[in-house]
Amino acid sequence: MFGALLARDLAAVGSPFQVSTAGLLDWDEPADPDAVIAMIAHGVTLSGHRSRPVADLELSSFDLILTMTREHVRELVIREPDLLPVTFTAKSFARALAAPRENALVGDVADRVRSLSADRPLSAMLGMSPDDDVADPYRLGQEAFNTIADELSALSRLISLGMRELVD
Repeated sequence: MFGALLARDLAAVGSPFQVSTAGLLDWDEPADPDAVIAMIAHGVTLSGHRSRPVADLELSSFDLILTMTREHVRELVIREPDLLPVTFTAKSFARALAAPRENALVGDVADRVRSLSADRPLSAMLGMSPDDDVADPYRLGQEAFNTIADELSALSRLISLGMRELVD
C-alpha cells in the first residue's frame, strides 16, 4: 500500500525517484483484497501488484530504503550492514526530513540521505515503537486496512514533500 501511495505522491511533486517494493517473506501473492479496497478510497489501484522477496533486489544500489517497522530495518541491516545509513522506518524518515537543520544538506541524494542518518544511534532500531512502526493490518479486516491506508497516505504526503528538499 505504501509503495503505491509513495509512487503517486512523489510523481505529484515532480520528484525523479522511483519506488520499488518488496517484503521479507518469500511470497508471490496478489495484494490482499482488503488492501485493494482500502486503496480505492485513496485513488490508487493495486490491481496487478504481486509481492516479491527483498532478496530479489540489489539493495546496495538503492539511495533510500524505507520500511514499515524497526524489525524490518534490523533484518535488512543484519543481512547487509552497509545499508544502515540509507535504511529507515518510513515514520523515522519523515521525522528526519522535517527536523530543523543547522546546515544545508550537501552532496548528491545518497549523501543527503546518509546525512539524515548521521546522528542516529543504533539503539534507535531496537524494540518496537508506535513512534516508528506502522501496524500490520493483515487478517484484521477491512476497518484495520482502511485505518492503515489513511495513516500511510498522510505519511506518504509528508515524505514526498520532504523529498523535494533532497533534490533541490
